[in-house]
Amino acid sequence: MAVKLPQKNLCGTREAAEIYGCSQRHIRLMADREEIWSRKVSERVIVVDADEIRRLAADRERLRAAGKLCGRRPAGRKTA
Repeated sequence: MAVKLPQKNLCGTREAAEIYGCSQRHIRLMADREEIWSRKVSERVIVVDADEIRRLAADRERLRAAGKLCGRRPAGRKTA
């Protein structure tokens, strides 16, 4: 029986890092720890779900705005 997976909006680690406001290495670590959905396309290329990264970034921003998350807003990010 074939399983139909929902369509994912994929992006590379560079774009994901820009969306999330972190380094590409941090995105790769999140993928290695299975904190985010990812697929290894080749030895050096990993793709992640861009919609999931956007959701995580929005959640993190909400927590910061509510004072429930330590740290500063990353440099260069627009405020809500």
